[in-house]
Amino acid sequence: MKHFFWSVLLFSAFTTALSAQTDADNVDKVKRYRIAVFTEVLNLTPDEAQGFWPIYNEYMEKREAIQKQLKPSRQLDGMKDSEVEDYLKQYFDLKQQEIDAEKDLALKLRKVLPVRKIAKMPVAEREFREGLIQKLKEFRERKAERQQLRQGNRLKGGN
Repeated sequence: MKHFFWSVLLFSAFTTALSAQTDADNVDKVKRYRIAVFTEVLNLTPDEAQGFWPIYNEYMEKREAIQKQLKPSRQLDGMKDSEVEDYLKQYFDLKQQEIDAEKDLALKLRKVLPVRKIAKMPVAEREFREGLIQKLKEFRERKAERQQLRQGNRLKGGN
């Protein structure tokens, strides 16, 4: 029984570490993809990139923190009207914080980028999102194809 317990514990620790590593790998891939897209769309020089990324990363951290706060703490249908009113007020306050963070980003970037490149930021964001969605779609299609292939192989082997 002792060996079984340690085996289960070791296995769960291994799978958790593997899963965390896979998640970290995926986050790294997304970051690398964002860098590639922004560098291409904005046509960043090495000097511009060196000044751009710390400012942009700081902005993204602020934006992610705001995004986390935008999610309601519970189902809106289960809230009283006064709670929904409070949620709406908070929602619009947070949206304003997002706009303020974007304005702050543009002001800071003016020190390291020409204004024309700053104006291309929404294009870079859109191309990044669309490209990421396309990559996810392709990944899911490849995964479905592999599953179909495995199922086909099982059927052939089972006959």
